[in-house]
Amino acid sequence: MATGKQAVFSKVSVIVPVTERYDNPVEVYEGYRRGLAGVQAQLEFIYVIDGAYPEVEAALQGLQARGERIRVVKLARSFGEAAALSVGFRYATGDAMLMVPAFHQVQPGELPKLLQALDHADMAVARRWPRSDSSLNRLQTRLFYGVVNLLTRTRFHDLGCNVRAMRRAVCDDVLIYGDQHRFLPILAAHHGFRVVEVDLAQSRQDGYRRVYAPGVYVRRLLDLMTVFFLARFTKRPMRFFGLLGTVTASAGGISLLVLIIQRLAFEMALADRPALLLASLLVVLGMQIFAMGLIGELIIYTHARHLQEYAIEEMIGEEVEPDEGASARAEQHKRTGEPPVPLVGR
Repeated sequence: MATGKQAVFSKVSVIVPVTERYDNPVEVYEGYRRGLAGVQAQLEFIYVIDGAYPEVEAALQGLQARGERIRVVKLARSFGEAAALSVGFRYATGDAMLMVPAFHQVQPGELPKLLQALDHADMAVARRWPRSDSSLNRLQTRLFYGVVNLLTRTRFHDLGCNVRAMRRAVCDDVLIYGDQHRFLPILAAHHGFRVVEVDLAQSRQDGYRRVYAPGVYVRRLLDLMTVFFLARFTKRPMRFFGLLGTVTASAGGISLLVLIIQRLAFEMALADRPALLLASLLVVLGMQIFAMGLIGELIIYTHARHLQEYAIEEMIGEEVEPDEGASARAEQHKRTGEPPVPLVGR
């Protein structure tokens, strides 16, 4: 975790995932290179080509031929930006990561501000400000992040910006898959990392009007619900399923009770009333949802030994190494039933 001391990085890995949207690779690379010229750290550029983009591959090979130190990883097919970033993290050797898109999004000269923000944070997320987008794009942004902040209890304004910097520990501890790269700051904050937003000037070439197909908005909403569950109920599934199951079963039970009272007290027939079937269905459905919560709790309890739900910020005074043997002795006791041998002289 960030300790408030000035961040000193020996190497910064600049990871550039190449997906469906990209601009002139040579122009984009030279812009990033100039923008990071004043950074007091060794730079390594890692391009991850997500599928078949021969023109991008040829341009990067041209940069390599003229002496630019660029590492290029080409995936066998398109796996998505989250997978491309994960590959970049795997091959990066820097103690700080700078994620930038393969297209113009912010002014390259603003990039050092993100690395400076790591002096007091573990992850810095760029916010394009002031925005030069169309009014439609700004309206979409306000509506989307209003829902995001409501569900996740965060205060982010531009998760659509792919420019981010973070310490090595963040990518080592936070797992992303699917399209969850957009919500990486939320997941990092959930893990206990300090995440800040930094205002960066938007690129003049990034102000075009964006209108997506309806399916894109549906997928974004589903991804958001996934992140909402992961951030709030990953280790407490009973709180989600238990509450939902209790409400559902209670609604069905109350409806059944009303129907029974009507039948006994007012002699109202039940055979021709669909409400009886609906109430019974709610009770059964509620019990099943509740049981899903119990099963989830059993799974979490079984694997709790291997789950780390805390983050250590710093060690104060004498550092004490964790006793790995204690967990091993406990595991042996669980398998054999023999009591663990006590430690003497410690």
